Amino acid sequence: MRTTVLSLFWILTLVIAVQAQKPESHDKQTVLSLPLFPADIVRNHISLTQALGVVGASVQGGFILFGLELHSKDGQEPTVSVDLPPESRFEDGLRQIMGQIPGYKYEVISEHMINIYPRGANKNPEDLLNTPVPQFDAVNVDPGGILTSPSDFIPELAVRLRPKTSAGPQPSGFGGSVFRSNGPSITLHMKDTTVRQILNAASEVMEQFPPNHQPVGWTYLFQPDPASPGGGKHSWAFLFSAPRNWKQDAARSGPMPD
Repeated sequence: MRTTVLSLFWILTLVIAVQAQKPESHDKQTVLSLPLFPADIVRNHISLTQALGVVGASVQGGFILFGLELHSKDGQEPTVSVDLPPESRFEDGLRQIMGQIPGYKYEVISEHMINIYPRGANKNPEDLLNTPVPQFDAVNVDPGGILTSPSDFIPELAVRLRPKTSAGPQPSGFGGSVFRSNGPSITLHMKDTTVRQILNAASEVMEQFPPNHQPVGWTYLFQPDPASPGGGKHSWAFLFSAPRNWKQDAARSGPMPD
């Protein structure tokens, strides 16, 4: 009897563990196994964002968005090369690129979203993108504004970028132009979140856009400068990676079987 009970216990434990891992495995399978355009893809010595855009635009049967966090002493992106034969899959391209930027890792966030960041950055409380945001509400706003000037929408981020002293407000320490488009607006309501999660959500919600409005990912570039009130220069920009037929391909492919 005891043996039977123990056996049932371990079986139930295994089932629970498998179920808990299933969503992540499904997302990874869906994203990483997408095929690329059936031809050679060769680009030499291009910026990291360009390389991600090239591989993303070559995806067939779906689309990929990136959230990219870069730390750079000179404010420049790393350069990489892409050399992929026909019948390659998205994972082949991603691993090839990641192999050229040591110290960084990628994480599958959802069916269409991948984050790339310095190792440990996602767990570092000092990292600007991990700034806690108890409540975030954005109603009928342009998602491009959130991605290119998040401090205009996130007061907690604005406080960190504009530290105040007895002498009054200090320089903001961030750069980048705010993007305003004629595309659809979005509404987001989030609780107990972070700046990083808000940026991801602003990109992911664009999956609901009509076919003629491509969704975009985001880039955050941090250039450390201890003398700066904000600890350095903080720059924000789009990251284009969705193919033009992103909506049609995603609809045709449908969900992958479990």
